[in-house]
Amino acid sequence: MKDLEGKVAFVTGGASGIGLGMAKAFLNRGMKVAIADIQKRRLPKAEAVLNSPGNVISIELDVRDRSAIERAADKTEEAFGKVHVVCNNAGIGAGGPGHLIPVEYWNKVLDINLYGVFHGVQVFFPRMKRHGEGGHFVNTASTAGLQPNPGQSVYCTSKYAVVGYTEVLRSDLANEDISASVLCPWVVDTPIFHTNLDDDDVEGIAERKKTMPWLKDLAVSPDLVGEQVANGILNDELYIFCDGEGSRDMIERRMKAIRDAFDRQFPK
Repeated sequence: MKDLEGKVAFVTGGASGIGLGMAKAFLNRGMKVAIADIQKRRLPKAEAVLNSPGNVISIELDVRDRSAIERAADKTEEAFGKVHVVCNNAGIGAGGPGHLIPVEYWNKVLDINLYGVFHGVQVFFPRMKRHGEGGHFVNTASTAGLQPNPGQSVYCTSKYAVVGYTEVLRSDLANEDISASVLCPWVVDTPIFHTNLDDDDVEGIAERKKTMPWLKDLAVSPDLVGEQVANGILNDELYIFCDGEGSRDMIERRMKAIRDAFDRQFPK
């Protein structure tokens, strides 16, 4: 897509964090935006932050429910017309050794982080194809989808899958005038780091962040990520990154390990 002005975006996980940052960036470029989120209490607050009456609607949505995504798509089209950009951004964090985590939790993480992306693409693709004005999917993965994080096997599995799915999706859409990007953030200052706390619990959030001093030094802002996503769509990037140092170093180490394994097993 060469221009976002006058287009419509649909963003899951849109009431806070990266999703809200995306919504801000899209509005700044003259788009109309539907923000969808399972956190009902966050939606009116997000609308107030965006402060763009007539250009924003909010929808309560659980991305595990495909029929609910269909209804959300209908509501968005009723409000704004054709949808051009879909950001499958909703996700949850998950820690702990994968061989000990109950299967029920594996299912929950995969249902949200992976199948939520899959549902979003399958619901909106035929609608984009029908209107014929082109489109773009942005699927949120993580640098944890490109290199392993110890103790995060469930999360990494879900995000590796999103990366692979998006890489193939982009190829599959090559002749459709519809493209796809995978967002691979590293450390972003979002509510994922204080999921169990209320957004209004300022003191609680501050105390939680004290246990993560690295967050202050490493994290980028969700608003910056939103701008990077908008630019990534306009430049038709397959991979959208959020920093050029930490992410680069980790991924280069992984690629070196892969190359070294080839060299050991198949010397030139």
